[in-house]
Amino acid sequence: MSVDQSTASFALSDDGATIQCFGRWTISSVEALNKELRQLHKRGTQITQIDGQGIDGFDSAGALMLNDLLQVLQLDSKSITISGLKKRYMMLYQAVAKRIAEAKATELPEPNNFFHELGVWTFEKLIQIFEFIAFTGELAVLLVKGLMTPHSLPWRELIGVMEDTGCKALGIIALMSFLIGIVLAYQLAIQLQQYGASIFIVDTTGIAILREFAPLITAVIMAGRTSTAFAALIGTMVVNEEVDALRTMGIQPVQRLVLPRIIALVITLPLLVVWADIFGVLGSMIMAKSLLHIGFHSFLERFDIAVSINQYILGLIKTPIFALVIAAVGCFQGFSVKLSAESVGQQTTKAAVQAIFLIIIVDAVFSIVYSILGL
Repeated sequence: MSVDQSTASFALSDDGATIQCFGRWTISSVEALNKELRQLHKRGTQITQIDGQGIDGFDSAGALMLNDLLQVLQLDSKSITISGLKKRYMMLYQAVAKRIAEAKATELPEPNNFFHELGVWTFEKLIQIFEFIAFTGELAVLLVKGLMTPHSLPWRELIGVMEDTGCKALGIIALMSFLIGIVLAYQLAIQLQQYGASIFIVDTTGIAILREFAPLITAVIMAGRTSTAFAALIGTMVVNEEVDALRTMGIQPVQRLVLPRIIALVITLPLLVVWADIFGVLGSMIMAKSLLHIGFHSFLERFDIAVSINQYILGLIKTPIFALVIAAVGCFQGFSVKLSAESVGQQTTKAAVQAIFLIIIVDAVFSIVYSILGL
């Protein structure tokens, strides 16, 4: 039989019990054997021996292919022997086969059950919590240093962030607060009118807006708007390796990228809450006028009597904490981005969800504390 010795091949002997191998079993030629290997497996012949006498070139790729051939044949026959292979080729094959066997022995089966998945999920979340605590600690240290040495802060970037997080958010904050005031007053007006207590709409809407709705709604809007923007910006810088470039230049990324955003949001969020208070009260005032015929002057007079300045202060006290949560979560998720565009989207979504969740938790804690203190 004429065989091309420049390529790798194998054939069955006349008795059908031996595989005869020919040619150069090297990385440049063994790829063509994959098709023949699949056909041999489908044929299901009972082979007991592999004859490697015709092999005149052999490397690790050939050893892998010979091992695959042996594995396929052992599916049909219990015992397969290799004969005729040159000594140095046999030594290479044995080394490769041993390494493959060791790799398979060290592979642990991946359990696919509820408790395993729950454990993995819990472990990953604990790691994220510890990383966030470490990030918060680093941020606190740098924040104290920055306040002690104001000249080290990037003031130009700070002003730009204040414009993005403050001035450009005035429209959406005003609209949402105005609508919240209208809806709240409308719902209360229907109930109060039935009991002849229409004037108390001023008390209820005023306290609810100043103390709870304006700070909470503003914080939620900023979580969806600003926290995601921080995460996307820093995440994109991570993907583009700009954060690594900052470290190479000896600049701390947290100091350069996070501190300006933290300080800017701590300044702008209380101002936005004041803005939201104005439009929330304005919305309830208009609804009280249209439904209950309470004039603007009467509304403001009652508002001055029934709603104390303490309600306004209690609502405003929460806003710096909200700002810290929003900025810290957004920046942390930005630094958690992997080197892919898909990861940027995933971490941006997490930033919004986690920021809103933590805002509600913080607001609940403040409510409990206020209740305990009798405020």
